[in-house]
Amino acid sequence: MAQSLSTYVLLLCLCLGACPQPIAAAQREPEKKPLPVPLLPAEQAWTVALPAPAAAQGALDESRAYIPLQSGDVVAIDRETGERVWSITLPTSWAPVVGGDGVLYAIGNGETQAVRTDSGDLIWRSRLDAELIAAPILQDDTLLLLVKPDQLRALRTADGSEVWRRDVGWQLMSPSFTADASGVVVAGGNRLSRFALTDGQAVWDRELSGTLGRPTIADDRVFVGSTDNHLYALDAANGRLVWPRWRAGGDVVGAAADERLLFVASLDNLLRALRRGSGNQVWKRDLSTRTIAPPSTFGGIVIITGNNPTLATFNAVTGEPIGTFSAAADLQGVPLVDTTPDPFRVAMIVVTRDARAIGLRPTGMMFRELPLTPIQALPGRPLNREPIATPSAHQSSPTSDK
Repeated sequence: MAQSLSTYVLLLCLCLGACPQPIAAAQREPEKKPLPVPLLPAEQAWTVALPAPAAAQGALDESRAYIPLQSGDVVAIDRETGERVWSITLPTSWAPVVGGDGVLYAIGNGETQAVRTDSGDLIWRSRLDAELIAAPILQDDTLLLLVKPDQLRALRTADGSEVWRRDVGWQLMSPSFTADASGVVVAGGNRLSRFALTDGQAVWDRELSGTLGRPTIADDRVFVGSTDNHLYALDAANGRLVWPRWRAGGDVVGAAADERLLFVASLDNLLRALRRGSGNQVWKRDLSTRTIAPPSTFGGIVIITGNNPTLATFNAVTGEPIGTFSAAADLQGVPLVDTTPDPFRVAMIVVTRDARAIGLRPTGMMFRELPLTPIQALPGRPLNREPIATPSAHQSSPTSDK
């Protein structure tokens, strides 16, 4: 009896320990990967001739595109029709930036202007006693400027007053910069520095190799590519390398990051996806275009801007090509892309150097019904007709009794 009881207890323990695992595995739902945003292929919604060739890349919001022209004007065009809405006189060779509060900020001719996006009416004007050396950046309620010879400045978006200015401390050669909610990262030559967003205090400074491109901030990491064919990953807090420098087969043009991966474009005409934490390669794809700008990513896709095709999109998870678009002329800056596109609306505006703007509408978000076609074959499968039974020869025909 005791032996039977111990055997029963042992079997019960095995069942309790082992059975829940298959049950839990059966109940566990498979991971659902979101579908990539169908940005491409796209159809041409409109094409308009601009009053003059573009002087710099434009800016885009949910209603309009804002393009600086070589004539000294900044023009606003309707995003859905391409019609001109307003224009202001402001000679500039730098892209404007647009805020979520309906204000456009543009810098040129020794001043900074803030105008209303719906009308172009002036909100405030601020004198600028130095020359820009990089396009301005809008971070929260701060407008960040990088000016000659080596100075970083912050202006209040409310009135254009200066919050702080800070000398970078070294000569800015081929400068670029980026920012997030906590800091500003400046690259120039082979130097990379981080400054606090609140007061401009220097946080750290690193000397690397080659000529550095535009840095990318992703949470606690700073990534920057170089003409020495390497990508560098640094700790955002202290500037130390977090994994060994990663080598490509050509100059690293730039990188973009999502929640999990880092997408790197280089002049060996390859696009690669690396794990942000370790730098391990997840996938790589050949590019049919020579990339001219760092990649961008949103909605499960990666966008590459090149010579031909003009735009190419890839699945961010697998790297599989999705679609391309080729413009008839060279681009002025990178295309203006809505990162939260809506169905049936223009999601991209391409500005070309021959003074044209082109509005593109993703065909995958048009939800068109397939055209009606005649049915060539009925559904289902043919059935053989059963033969009709006939009376056998020995059967006598019925007679009536009379």
